[in-house]
Amino acid sequence: MVPSSASTSSASKALSPTSHALSLSLSSSLPSPGSIAHAHSIFSPSPGLVSLVLDLPARSPYSFQRYPISIGGPGVGNDLDASFGGPPRRPVQVRFDNALVSVADLDGQQCVDDTGAVLGARFWELLPGSPTVPQIVAALVEIMCAPPDPAGAAAFEAGVAFTRAKHDAVADFRKLHPGNPLLEPAAAVDPDSLAPELAAFLSSPSPPPSIPPFITSPSPGVYRFPLFPPSLCASLLSTVDAYEATDLPKRRPNTMNNHGLVLTEIGLLPYATSLLRTVIGPLARVLFEGEAFADSLDCHHTFSVEYRAEELGNGDRNLDMHHDSSEVTLNVCLGREGFLASGLRFCGEFGAADHRRSRGTVAHEVGTAVMHLGRQRHGADDIAGGERVNLIAWARSSSFRAAAAFGHMAPDGYPKEREGGEVDQACLSRANDADYEEKVKRGDRAQAQAEKKRRFVPFDAPGGKSCNR
Repeated sequence: MVPSSASTSSASKALSPTSHALSLSLSSSLPSPGSIAHAHSIFSPSPGLVSLVLDLPARSPYSFQRYPISIGGPGVGNDLDASFGGPPRRPVQVRFDNALVSVADLDGQQCVDDTGAVLGARFWELLPGSPTVPQIVAALVEIMCAPPDPAGAAAFEAGVAFTRAKHDAVADFRKLHPGNPLLEPAAAVDPDSLAPELAAFLSSPSPPPSIPPFITSPSPGVYRFPLFPPSLCASLLSTVDAYEATDLPKRRPNTMNNHGLVLTEIGLLPYATSLLRTVIGPLARVLFEGEAFADSLDCHHTFSVEYRAEELGNGDRNLDMHHDSSEVTLNVCLGREGFLASGLRFCGEFGAADHRRSRGTVAHEVGTAVMHLGRQRHGADDIAGGERVNLIAWARSSSFRAAAAFGHMAPDGYPKEREGGEVDQACLSRANDADYEEKVKRGDRAQAQAEKKRRFVPFDAPGGKSCNR
């Protein structure tokens, strides 16, 4: 299904920094470098967005002295233009932009993800209704130099220690692999390292009138396209393997996958953020333009997952049906020589009446990416043989989540429909469906289990091949 330009929602425009009056004003009238106390660097990477590095005085109780900050997009709840209605709360989005410099609560909203924190009420009380960049910087310095609340001092110290440990782990890993360009602090996606047709599409000056033919849609709302050449997949794999081989701290990616790494915590944060800004964001604006968050994806949780066939011992074999904690998900197969791929099975969208109806299975192929909405129910069938590693990015919009948190917009994936109606056995979730046992008993249990474990036939394999490498 190809979205039409007519489907673009006003909410999507309201959430975009390029449609936000105050953000555009701030980014187009930046003070000269060096003119703002405690701003180590400041620039505008794109209209409506300001990036700066906050240089804190030594008296600050936080782990580090320098903090990357992003300013841009409508603030928490609503903006000065009353895009979401109600009284202004935070006129512009101000957020920390680095997983390794997480900040204590600051009397604010919880972190959107592992790339930053959202500032709360105490910060905004220091500012006028239409703040300037120097005023924002001064308020950041003031609030971050205040001593922690005695009641939360222990939690604060624990957070500082945890942040320091993550930073030290990355620094140690980079020392072990000084020549790895993916680990550089300024690492970014090189257009020459992308599939040529994708690189050409992303470099075009204006969006095309329709989705190009190299992006296919094997299932409604699911898109598949070439992303990385085998050489880059191999480099990413070797980086993951090298970290796994160390005794450095390892945090597993989520509550479902027992094998894999949070890539932002092993030194790949700059590269993953570049992937969000240069690939995921631009594609989401085209593929999901009717979604409220399509033009405001600004943060991410990026990780690797690993599946291993039974003959190889311990490992994840499959993944139960679920929907992601994301607005948009990118899933790219990095592979492993000789693996026999399990299928990525898709069902309906969470919150819809048909979210437990099957929509098909997509093949894994090295270097090929699948992009879908986070609310799309999906799971991984049993891996047939060998080992497979995937890079997954959960892309999120801090503006969208903030607007939803204040009730100005329905949260994506909110269960609008009661569970019920017709159910396909392959779409049932043991962990997430309260009626799982009842539905399995009503259906053919043996058939359901066989369906989960079968070697899939990819959409693009009419000859009936059961695996891709």
